[in-house]
Parts: sequence; structure tokens; C-alpha cells
Amino acid sequence: MSLLDTTIIVTGGANGLGSHYTRYLVALGARVLVADLDDESGQALAKSLNEEHRAERVVALRVDTTSEADTLEMAQVALSRLGSIDVLVNNVGLYPHTPFDEVDLDLWHRVISVNLDSPFLCTKAVVPAMREAGRGKIVNVATNLVWMGLPEMVHYVAAKAGVVGLTRSLARALGPQGITVNALAPGATAPNLDEVDDEGLMRLAQIVSHQCVKWFERPGDLQGPLAFLCSPDSDFISGQVLTVDGGLTMH
Repeated sequence: MSLLDTTIIVTGGANGLGSHYTRYLVALGARVLVADLDDESGQALAKSLNEEHRAERVVALRVDTTSEADTLEMAQVALSRLGSIDVLVNNVGLYPHTPFDEVDLDLWHRVISVNLDSPFLCTKAVVPAMREAGRGKIVNVATNLVWMGLPEMVHYVAAKAGVVGLTRSLARALGPQGITVNALAPGATAPNLDEVDDEGLMRLAQIVSHQCVKWFERPGDLQGPLAFLCSPDSDFISGQVLTVDGGLTMH
């Protein structure tokens, strides 16, 4: 797969899985705008990758994706610094583990805002440029939990279920304008197993025991599927949810 001369915005692209996505997309030839609240990490990642590739391939920008003003600025910077907006990866997320009885309305609104308002606002910000170009791709990061639920993540799963609905409806709304919209639904992923405590390893082992593929899900298991959804190879796919969880869920 090649993403040469493709400009991609990755929200939440400075840390965790987002940073793995950023590095992989750049390795495939893409130019990436890293939109993240953590500007320090974003700038460090951009500096590292630009030095590695000896060109300005990555631009980092501090963006609150729940702010309409910030998302509009994000789109403007992508156009002015990188020349186009070909793909938007709505990766930013907030996923606290909270027993249902302890979820107050403020936390509920915060989780819904970060996980559902963000892809809505970011999509609204980039669609004019994509519409003018007559093409574009939007990839929303959901979760395999929408197929099975999780008792201590009611707020998060509800928001991500909304992302799936948003994906399907946007695919209908934007398809006639040459814009595809799909979702990537990861399972429980361990970016760095060395940082997982014993209790976390036990939980991961229990998950693996129910998977068809018997290993811990790592960032590398998601990079290829994400790149596929960003690439011309997926041009005839829209409104779909690609679940990548080793066969834990089947939908």
C-alpha cells in the first residue's frame, strides 16, 4: 500500500495508538497533521519524523477537538501547510473505567463530547475541502465493545455506538460528493505490554482466551487495516465497520 502525496489529519495522533498510526502512515508516504491537546508530545513526534524523513512530512497542532473554532483552524492549517485534506482519521478518545452508579452527568457529557462531538466537528471542518476536491476519506475509530457492551464503560460504549451510527449516516450523506466514511473498531490493545500491570495482563489473557487468534492485540495489528481504509484500495467501501479484535466478536 502506498499513501504517497496523501494528506491525513490524525486526531489524538501524538500519543498511544495515535502515535503508532501517525508513524505508520508517514512510513507509507503520507503527510500528516497531528491534532492533539498534548502539543508538547505532538511537536516532539513531528520533529522526530521530519528529521527521520528529511522533509516536513508532519505538522503538529494543538487542537481541542470538542471546540468548533479549533477544528476549523485545524482544517485551515492542514490546507496551508500540507496542501490538501485527503483523509481524516477521527482517533481521539476518552475511555474511563467507571461503575455505572458512579457516572454523573458531567462525566457522561464529557465522555460523549470527546468521543462523539469530536468526530462530528472535525468532519464538519474538513468536508468543504473534500467536497471541493471531489474526493475524500473519513475513518472513525470506534470499538469492538459496541457489539457486546461493558458494564464499567457505559458512557464510552454509548458514545462509540453513536460513532457507528454517525459513520453510516455520513456515508449516505457524503457518498454522492465522492467522500467515503468508514469505521475501525479495535479490540483491547496493549501499545506496550511492559507497562501493563499483573491485573491488566490477567484481563488481557482472559480476552485472548476467547479470541480466534491467540495473541495480545498490538498496534501493528491495527496499522494495516487503518492504512487500507485511508488508501485508494478501499475506494468502493463506505458505511462499514471493520472490527479488528482477533475474532473475539463477529459482526
